[in-house]
Amino acid sequence: MTGKETTAIVAPATPSGTSAIAVVRVSGSAVKAVCKTVLPNFKMQPRVASLVDNLIAIYFPAPNSYTGEDVLELFPHGNPFIVRKLIETICKVPGVRLAERGEFTQRAFLNGKLDLTQAEAVGALLSANNSKSLSNALRLLNGEISGEIKALAESIKEASASLELEVDFAEDIAGETKCGDLLEHKILRHLQNLKKRFKAAQSDLPKAVIFGAPNAGKSSLINALVKENRLLVSETPGTTRDFVEVPLHLPSGDILLIDTAGFANKAQNEIDAMAMQKSKEILEKANLKMLVIDASIPLPDEFEKLICMADLAVWTHTDISCKFIYEKNPNLGNFKVASPKGEGIEELKKALDNIFFPKDETEEVWLTSERQIACIEKAEECALRALELLKQTEPAIELAAFEMREARNALCSIIGEISDESILNSIFSGYCIGK
Repeated sequence: MTGKETTAIVAPATPSGTSAIAVVRVSGSAVKAVCKTVLPNFKMQPRVASLVDNLIAIYFPAPNSYTGEDVLELFPHGNPFIVRKLIETICKVPGVRLAERGEFTQRAFLNGKLDLTQAEAVGALLSANNSKSLSNALRLLNGEISGEIKALAESIKEASASLELEVDFAEDIAGETKCGDLLEHKILRHLQNLKKRFKAAQSDLPKAVIFGAPNAGKSSLINALVKENRLLVSETPGTTRDFVEVPLHLPSGDILLIDTAGFANKAQNEIDAMAMQKSKEILEKANLKMLVIDASIPLPDEFEKLICMADLAVWTHTDISCKFIYEKNPNLGNFKVASPKGEGIEELKKALDNIFFPKDETEEVWLTSERQIACIEKAEECALRALELLKQTEPAIELAAFEMREARNALCSIIGEISDESILNSIFSGYCIGK
């Protein structure tokens, strides 16, 4: 090739497997060559979907694309063989190669389409499994934290400039008090507030463990909640030997229901004893412990022991008869259900939704990246050292100014104005190929 080398990356943007449609994305300066070679009939009208050779193609010219480069998005039939052959054909165009993990988003960052905080928000968006996490990721992607960090870095820059001016006029330190006040009452408080707003990203779904006496209706309850016959139900006690995990989709997010072997005062055999021990271990890891009690029969002998372990009680078979004393546990969430008929199930699901995903419309946007919090902690340490230097009998203004510059650099590294290649590789390598 003559002149500047033409390059581009290509990858599927949808998971492998058969589907109605798939997405293949190409980004880079070789997009025009790809269109000319692979899609000679494609007119390349910007942002216009065109049907070409049994697939839909859309061209996004630089810089008005996700990556800031020329981008071609192709929508073939969702046959894995078709997708693979299409990518193989595109890779035969000189300068085109398969994309690495997160490389499209990395190019978007390098080309100024996203700052580093927004780029990390893409990962948070992909892993969000409830409404609050999704909303927070969108706010991060829209730049709410980025704007806050930039404003704080600007405040530190102004304070630092004021201190550096004092270095040239050391005999006059009247401005030091104002800078110290700014550090103590605005900058440090803001940094400490940001630290409090850290919530580590949760990749695992919250767990609601369902337990109780044998044959209390635990598996039937789970089947009713998920509206599928996911678990084997039998009148024979001890049908469930090992714990079983079933996802439950609630209005505000997903949780994991875990069915366990029944608890009894005495194990029937060695296997029964092992099953109950496993149930106890699972309960220790539960976010919510749901005790299931058969309301149609007298309370089991182990009731008092079980009720002390519960966060919430669900009384089953209430359509048959109710022999329990409902007011017996006023401090415990109590729900009555008739699983086969679906009675009380929606009320229980609503309660679970409120327990796991409480509503808070005024909540501030929170940070989910440990890297960002580490940078904020470093900025706080530098600001604290600067404040101590300014509070000395003879303020060490030059050293304080240095600490302020370091604090600002730490904040700038959050949004990627100052970045290390190894950090970038660590962030983007965790993304899927095609994102």
